Amino acid sequence: MQTGALISFKVSEKNTHTNVNRFCREFYGYKDKSNKGKYIYEREGFLSKYPHIKIQRGLIIINMNDAGDIINLLEKYDAKIFMREIILLHTDKQMLKDSLNEKYTKKHILTEL
Repeated sequence: MQTGALISFKVSEKNTHTNVNRFCREFYGYKDKSNKGKYIYEREGFLSKYPHIKIQRGLIIINMNDAGDIINLLEKYDAKIFMREIILLHTDKQMLKDSLNEKYTKKHILTEL
């Protein structure tokens, strides 16, 4: 039986809009456009290193082993954090596995072009 972590977070209201944007870019990643949108680069975020399921804004499921690293980054931005240990269903395990495979497939396709 594999366990995971359900993490709910909200970046603190005391952060400025600039800091919230910085957090989102660092945590989730972003698309960088140059030359008036002619070129688009996908910048990976901190979360892309770990298998995860993004349920909705501020709510993710990850493997229990990775929870410490993600909590540390959230604390850096004074986020309000709620975490529960959960039992991963077979479908959850498959979705976590697919999240890493999807990232690999996107990278592999882009390098072949």
